[in-house]
Amino acid sequence: MFQANGALKWVWLAICCGSIAASAVHAANQVDSLYSRLGGTTNVTAIVADMFDHAVSDPHLKRSFEDVNMERLKLHVVSHICALTGGGCEYSGDSMRDAHAGLRISESEFFRFTQVLRDSMRRHGVHLRERNELLQILAPMKRDIVER
Repeated sequence: MFQANGALKWVWLAICCGSIAASAVHAANQVDSLYSRLGGTTNVTAIVADMFDHAVSDPHLKRSFEDVNMERLKLHVVSHICALTGGGCEYSGDSMRDAHAGLRISESEFFRFTQVLRDSMRRHGVHLRERNELLQILAPMKRDIVER
């Protein structure tokens, strides 16, 4: 059987404890992530579906979604939210500027869509703190979405 000297035992113990601590921190970060607090994949997927289902039927917003593959769009938005909120996803879609180029989205349409998102999050039980955190993350995208 292997007999380690005192110093080696302490090094081994430090490596093991460090590894365990790092795993615990990683797990805690995933649990505490905004993505997790939004309800994870299940709830974020439901929010995004609900949001777009309402947007495409809204007379002020529906023109932006004509000829759009809605299932593909929903998947990209879920992935983007996951990446932005600590869910561990990697977003591979277009930039917001490229995705919205030529759509002539006005500031009023942007704010109306934001309200649709807020309403969807409320319907899916997202708390005020998390709603505000997500909106704070998404708000800077306005400059890439709205055409002047």
